[in-house]
Amino acid sequence: MLLKICARLLVEIANIFRARVVDLGEDSLTIEVVADPGKMVAIVQMLAKYGIREIARTGKIALTRESGVNTEFLKLRALEVKI
Repeated sequence: MLLKICARLLVEIANIFRARVVDLGEDSLTIEVVADPGKMVAIVQMLAKYGIREIARTGKIALTRESGVNTEFLKLRALEVKI
């Protein structure tokens, strides 16, 4: 499950649930939660009061990167530099 939330001191809450930050924008961060359904409900309830912007929860999932970083471009660029 991916959650896009308003960034403040929410990294601490994410750490408690063993979630990881996968993207950071100017006014939001995207965290990845891999857990049983009960923990997912719990973190959503905990973060709801801070403003969840988007949730994607099943199969192959994606959210827009707020940072604007294109990792595919960076991978290609790294290969060009090595050559």
